[in-house]
Amino acid sequence: MKAPLWLWLVALASVAWQLVLCSRTPVPSEDGVSYLWMAQQFAGGGWREALSMVFPPGFPLLLAPWVALGLPVEAVGIGCGVLCSAATLWPLARIAGATRLGAGLPAVVLFAASPLLPRLAVEVYSEPPFLLAMAWGTWCASRRCWWAAGAWAGIAFWIRPEGALLPVAFLLAGHWQAWRGLVPVALAIAALAALRAAAGHGFDPLPIVSFHELRDDLPGRGDVLTNVLAVPGAWFEAFGGAGVLAAAALIVLAVPRWRRGVGRGAGPLAWQVALQIMVTCSFVVRRRFLLSAAVSVHALAGVALEHLASGKRVAVLVACVVGGAIPAFRGTIEANRATERELGSFLGARLEDGRAIHSNLPRVVWFAGRRPPPPRHFETRQHATMAAADEVQFVVFSESGRRLRDQRIEPLLAPRYARLALPEPLAEACRARGIAVFVRR
Repeated sequence: MKAPLWLWLVALASVAWQLVLCSRTPVPSEDGVSYLWMAQQFAGGGWREALSMVFPPGFPLLLAPWVALGLPVEAVGIGCGVLCSAATLWPLARIAGATRLGAGLPAVVLFAASPLLPRLAVEVYSEPPFLLAMAWGTWCASRRCWWAAGAWAGIAFWIRPEGALLPVAFLLAGHWQAWRGLVPVALAIAALAALRAAAGHGFDPLPIVSFHELRDDLPGRGDVLTNVLAVPGAWFEAFGGAGVLAAAALIVLAVPRWRRGVGRGAGPLAWQVALQIMVTCSFVVRRRFLLSAAVSVHALAGVALEHLASGKRVAVLVACVVGGAIPAFRGTIEANRATERELGSFLGARLEDGRAIHSNLPRVVWFAGRRPPPPRHFETRQHATMAAADEVQFVVFSESGRRLRDQRIEPLLAPRYARLALPEPLAEACRARGIAVFVRR
């Protein structure tokens, strides 16, 4: 099916908008540098090392061939996110348009103007390729192509584990033949477990689950009632006006005598949203985690918008676009985070072979050319204990923000470490950020 002109225009506007946000984003996210490190290992043949990380390998595997060709890894990560976000508009338009005629255009505009999604692409998160796979899987399932839908869900699972729920949503909506889609999903899960076993990490497709079970730095983890109460605020932060429209559509779907007016195919979309919210509430509620439902949310938002009168529809759409663009523009990573890039490069040039950096700033470690630390927070005393390891040459410690209860680490490092004299203006930038740098005596 030939894509209409308006879809190409929205896609070009989406790419341009993300590049604007990219110009305001000095460094990748902290999770992003872990994905980039994994991609570098895959590109260099170190697949065992890459699979030792707790993150799923799908996104880094997507980046690895381009990194192996010699392209800059950060540019590859950003480019992949931007293109995947734009490419998601094609299946999203089909999903929304098949649910209600005319809903495709508002759905893709709302998606492109989301307050959070465009930022995640340029911060090198895994959501853009995940949502692209989920969108094509949802479209295939809506066309009763269950094997293809399951294959897309399996691909999505390799990027984020919530992808395995795609066929389940159609089953719960009464499409009993959707069980066929579970077969490719099961094969994808088994294949990932087997790959990790071959790398020597055990027959476990989701090491991140057991990793989170051992964490003591996530208050509210598994507290379902508290998490449910936190959903509305996180929902609005994640989706803005599109979230309000989608919530209205979900309320209508919950009332049997109103349900018919929403449109064909809305049931599986609602179940996708419900399942993703349930998964999030079983862990911790964060606005980014709710984005796993972004395809269904924006399709439902487009359907809801199409129910409005023409004049109101345009006014609401413009308000949603402006309400999404402003927080996206203002919420980019702070410019002073570029200090972490400069500091990492400075220390990396001085690291001896076989030596390491210990830090609570993953980006500094990665810019120094070393493996980023696990995605969790530790208390100051735990950091001091880990810094005592013989291979640690430098300790870089952020003493600002909400990371720590006891923010003073220097007394705990003595007498092994001394403050490192940094050149200006790097020293001033670190002081402004509350970053302390120590070198082993």
